[in-house]
Amino acid sequence: EADAPDFDRGAVYSRITDQIDAMPARKNNARKRWIAAASVIAVLATSGLLYQNRNQVMNVVSPIAQKELVTGGGQVASLTLSDGTKIWLNGGSKMSYPETFRGDKREITITGEAFLEVAHDDKMPFIVRSGDVRTQVLGTSFNVKAYPEEGFIKVDVATGKVGVMAPSQNTVFLTPKQEVLFDKKSHTAKTTDNVDISALSGWKEGSFIVKNMPLLEVLSVIQRRFGVEVKADANLSQCSITANFTNVSLQNVMKIVAKLVKGKAQQSADGNSYKLTGKGC
Repeated sequence: EADAPDFDRGAVYSRITDQIDAMPARKNNARKRWIAAASVIAVLATSGLLYQNRNQVMNVVSPIAQKELVTGGGQVASLTLSDGTKIWLNGGSKMSYPETFRGDKREITITGEAFLEVAHDDKMPFIVRSGDVRTQVLGTSFNVKAYPEEGFIKVDVATGKVGVMAPSQNTVFLTPKQEVLFDKKSHTAKTTDNVDISALSGWKEGSFIVKNMPLLEVLSVIQRRFGVEVKADANLSQCSITANFTNVSLQNVMKIVAKLVKGKAQQSADGNSYKLTGKGC
């Protein structure tokens, strides 16, 4: 294995042996030579161990600052990491990341939803941790959705190839327009093809487009986007919604949803919540 750039074993060895030769001759000169030789061996051995564990040593000597980005409801934030990776963070989300990357991997943690354009690096895979799910790439773009209050974690790929790992599951490999959904309760994974990624990730440009999205997931988006509470009758849970709500007011969004589920949306007296009732789909 190659030596660390700033550690020259040959120079260290020469310096110590020169000091040995310069020592005055005494009766115990032989013993000192053995001690010095042992020191050389120790230095060389230690240098190898230090090099092999250089990242752990550097993390103690010069730790990297950990940073956090948090978004409120209805807010979208963007950030470029030290490696050039671009990230958009949706409302009600949090991202933890290092100020710079060190070692053989780049790793961040996301709670909520984010879209990533990962800078390519063959030697340093990029890892996103979202609850129990780990998404690993070299350089690609994808959307990850992992809100703690929702019963699933979802990864959708726009470009490149992504490996997604979850407990008790084989690694799922995704290519463009593919999606994997991990059910937190049943610990199962479902893969879908031909996903409309532009619609799904349009939130980063302010769009609100849903295509065949389960009603409960749509209501969660409405709650985060508009800062209101929305409840629905249990018989509506099997409904799916397809609509473009971009630049549509909350009141009109609720009217459209109610019509699609053949029901009505009742607003509370204080205007902070809605109750959705209907026949179902």
